[in-house]
Amino acid sequence: MQKTINQSFNIEGVTLHSGERSNLSVNPATANTGIVFRRVDIKNSNEESLIEAKFNNVSVSDLCTKITNKFGISVSTIEHLMSALHGTGIDNAIVEVDCDELPILDGSSLEYVRNIEEVGLKSLNVEKKYLSISRPIVFSMNDSFVKVSPSDNLEIDYTISYDHNLIKEQRFNYELKDTNQFKNLISNCRTFGFKDEVDSLRKKGLIAGGSLENAIVLDKKGIVNNEKLRQENEFVKHKILDFIGDIYLLGYSVKGAFEIYKGGHRLTHETMNSIMSDQSNWRLINEEILNDKNYQNTYYTKSLAASL
Repeated sequence: MQKTINQSFNIEGVTLHSGERSNLSVNPATANTGIVFRRVDIKNSNEESLIEAKFNNVSVSDLCTKITNKFGISVSTIEHLMSALHGTGIDNAIVEVDCDELPILDGSSLEYVRNIEEVGLKSLNVEKKYLSISRPIVFSMNDSFVKVSPSDNLEIDYTISYDHNLIKEQRFNYELKDTNQFKNLISNCRTFGFKDEVDSLRKKGLIAGGSLENAIVLDKKGIVNNEKLRQENEFVKHKILDFIGDIYLLGYSVKGAFEIYKGGHRLTHETMNSIMSDQSNWRLINEEILNDKNYQNTYYTKSLAASL
């Protein structure tokens, strides 16, 4: 069955890019609502203030994910909340926010997950559907790529590569199975950046709210923060966190295997456009089909054969 949260919860904090205070409320929603943002500071019509969390509403994918509705009303830096909603299995929620950006909090999804656990989930009397990848797809940009193939779960094989002694090349394989696994392995992994890039962005008037409290910052010697890494491979795990949030903009929990090399918001968004551009790339399935292994194995074999 589809799920929402039992009751509303509120979070406030500084925004990463504007440095302003942002207040948001995550609220229960009825079945088939999906994830919808509402700008409570927009005093015009209710329709104008609503922004559906859908891939075709993505307007910016540099440094963060920003979605915009047909009226030009937007909300940005949604990826960490979207990751928490996807990772905890929430299908429907209305997120009210009083400015055009969500708070960065500690640079991870952990606070969102903790609040979701505190209020609990509510099962709705409508069947849950999943977006299932039907056949292999490859999408590339320069030296980055995503290889997509059918799977009965969300599998992510992610590799990052940076010219820094602390990172170099990190790779992590992750399969989204349940809330506890997402919370323990992924949700507390923070965003990161390099000091020279941070200084450059600040000179341009960007990341005004960025600090050592909400990001891992690296210089040539290592980590500038006093706090140590929370997890082994925290850098690549944060990229997985972002991906889980961004791919949820397909509008459903996703079933597919994704091999990602040197990914980011833009690559994910372009991959979603590629997937959805052809109806034969995907299909909607329910729990009964998902659990029918004989049907799945036959379907995936036929899909693979058709693509070769």
